[in-house]
Amino acid sequence: MIKEQRNLMEEQIAIRRERAEKEKFRIKNIGKHAVYSEFNVLNPATGGDYKVAVRGFAAGDNYCSCPDFRKNILGTCKHIEAVLLHLNKTVSKRRLAGKFTPRITEVYLHYAKELTIRITFSEEATSRLKKLAGRFFSPDGVLRENMLGRFPEFMQGVEALDDRVVIYRDVMDYVEKELDRKQGEWEETKYRRQLKRGTFSKGLLKANLYPYQKEGIVFAACRRRCILGDDMGLGKTLQAIGATQLLIQTKGIEKFLIVCPASLKYQWKREIEKFTDHRPIVVEGNIVARRRLFRSDVKGFLITTYESARMDVEEIMGWSPELIILDEAQRIKNWETKTAKRIKTLKSPYTFVLTGTPMENRIDELFSIVEYVDDRRLGPAFKFLADHTVYDPECKSRVIGYKDLDVIREKLSPILLRRSKNEVLRQLPARTDNNYFVPMTPEQYSLYAEQQEIVAKIVHKWRRYGFLSELDHHRLMCALANMRMICDSTFLFDKETNISPKLDELKSIIRELVEQDRKVVLFSQWTRMLDKVAEVVLKEGLQYVYLHGGVPSAKRGEIIRKFWEDDSVKVFLSSDAGGVGLNLQAGSAVINVDIPWNPAVLEQRVGRVHRMGQERNVQVVNLVTRGSIEERILDLLGNKKALFDGVFEGTCDMVDFKTSAKSVFRELVDEMAGVAPQAPQPEDEIEPAAAQAAAGPGEIAEPLRPAATSSAGAIIGFEPLFRIGRDIFVALTSAVSGAATPDAPNSTARIVTDQNTGARQMNITLPPDDVLKNSLKSLGQFLISIGE
Repeated sequence: MIKEQRNLMEEQIAIRRERAEKEKFRIKNIGKHAVYSEFNVLNPATGGDYKVAVRGFAAGDNYCSCPDFRKNILGTCKHIEAVLLHLNKTVSKRRLAGKFTPRITEVYLHYAKELTIRITFSEEATSRLKKLAGRFFSPDGVLRENMLGRFPEFMQGVEALDDRVVIYRDVMDYVEKELDRKQGEWEETKYRRQLKRGTFSKGLLKANLYPYQKEGIVFAACRRRCILGDDMGLGKTLQAIGATQLLIQTKGIEKFLIVCPASLKYQWKREIEKFTDHRPIVVEGNIVARRRLFRSDVKGFLITTYESARMDVEEIMGWSPELIILDEAQRIKNWETKTAKRIKTLKSPYTFVLTGTPMENRIDELFSIVEYVDDRRLGPAFKFLADHTVYDPECKSRVIGYKDLDVIREKLSPILLRRSKNEVLRQLPARTDNNYFVPMTPEQYSLYAEQQEIVAKIVHKWRRYGFLSELDHHRLMCALANMRMICDSTFLFDKETNISPKLDELKSIIRELVEQDRKVVLFSQWTRMLDKVAEVVLKEGLQYVYLHGGVPSAKRGEIIRKFWEDDSVKVFLSSDAGGVGLNLQAGSAVINVDIPWNPAVLEQRVGRVHRMGQERNVQVVNLVTRGSIEERILDLLGNKKALFDGVFEGTCDMVDFKTSAKSVFRELVDEMAGVAPQAPQPEDEIEPAAAQAAAGPGEIAEPLRPAATSSAGAIIGFEPLFRIGRDIFVALTSAVSGAATPDAPNSTARIVTDQNTGARQMNITLPPDDVLKNSLKSLGQFLISIGE
């Protein structure tokens, strides 16, 4: 194991040396010595500009201001390697062989597996300085561990001497951070005693706090930089506001930035105003208005969105926030996205990261979020992934599982607080989940079987060759999405018919829930399905509000307010744009018209209603089409949740993908290819006994019913574009040959003659915007794939 880790480190150093040779850095010596000096390293390709200090030729001797050097524990980076390569080419071997002796005594931070403060004396260092340093540093120049808290004494002693000593800025930052951390530990001990006595939090917030919420406030405020990862609905927002109040009292901080999804800006504003005396400001307007606000040196809470913050990084850093709160921080889980990269450049002494789903599918998502809070907590990414990822022996690039999750839990314990609803269940109202199973109609089955046949052919090719081309992958996803849409309504598939037993069932379900004096929050991943549900709601004589991704953020607050305050509004229709962060406790019933692939999305939906502050028991209804892809999705959701629980709930130390994620998906596709639901007859009726058997233990037996499905983001394929091109070709060929245009009433391209001028024109009927957008995307990906 030790040998493997050493090889891994050597491999990573070699990668950085290779990059140093390939990239065209501009290197300039900005110090006094030819070798042991400071260098400016500029990368013209990226604009990156870094400072390198050379003190030797061994790993760890030198310093670079780049982020990679600070956190990679290698003791080097490509910029340092580039400078060393430059010196080997431009400086004589005699000079390179000389020993490093600084002109001025240096106190610097040594970056390796552990950070240490070190001192190197100049030739002119006096005996008094060396004697003073001997009280704090070991003979080899390393600050003794028990002397960190007394480092200010060393600085005061240096000031009283005549010696010239430079203490680098990163040393000061490190000492300040460590002393503040130890102060936080002392405060946390004090507050926990108050929690036991019941005297903590008096006058902190205008709210009655539950014990676990008080613990969360203490944890966040005293740990300084942390992740609040409680289950959705347990009041992370309130805990973050309370922790901010505590830091205001203890640290005197004055500037707080909240970064959240656009749909949550005004919710944050309302809750801050409700629980404190602060008057937060929502950052809005064009870049000029936002720039003016940040340059005004305003104090208090500023609330902005991820999209705006990404563009305003420089202005925000000029404003110098003392606390940054990232809400719904899964927005930075993918470290390759521009949003994640830009948001992670925002710096502040204190940081609260709020997410009910710190990891949804992969441990690299977890790493990306943790990195923002503490970029050395999990070590460098290359080592973290190597230590915890299990690869297929036959294909080293294929991940088949994760291991040693207990080690991850232990490393995260100082910075991550997560409580599940089960842990605080006595403080929450009850939640009842019911899966309502529905059959297909013959019309649905006919369309479904066609798509299933497409899946079968692609799976046959998959089995035969062991892989899928990019085009086949798109076709597979398209067919699976179509199968799910057909389970909802045939209208989602053909835009003409609207055969949907689900809509029929919704009439009675919604009516029954409203008669129980409940407000209903209903989710679907397709706005077209929500449009059809809206028609049903209106026919039932009920009023509703409707939130989807196309609703401007400025109007969302009014939609939510109306649902809360208007007693006549009984239904809240929402796409998954409404499943993130919103407080919808005015509702006490959740209907999932379709089941998403991701378990986190499903819990986000329910968590909008079943959360702290909910005073009623919550009824959850999931509509699932019997014998279809939707039943298998329920199994898939359970397997994906295993990884999440393994890391955060401590239920296991290893997750094997043979029973999870990708292999479950392959199993699902395999089943969809080979097993079809029994084609129902028009006169089919479900006997009560059959209904009870299908319902399963703990579920309410209902007449079996059809189900719903997937997302506006599903890949539709580029078949619509192909059809338009075909019709254009047919029409033009007919026009050139002088033949009459074929009688094709469904043609998307038709040639017509202007009655006034006699000129011929072509009319083209375009598909809906979402279909056209996804078709163009699929076609572009296909063209890229065949060009590679």
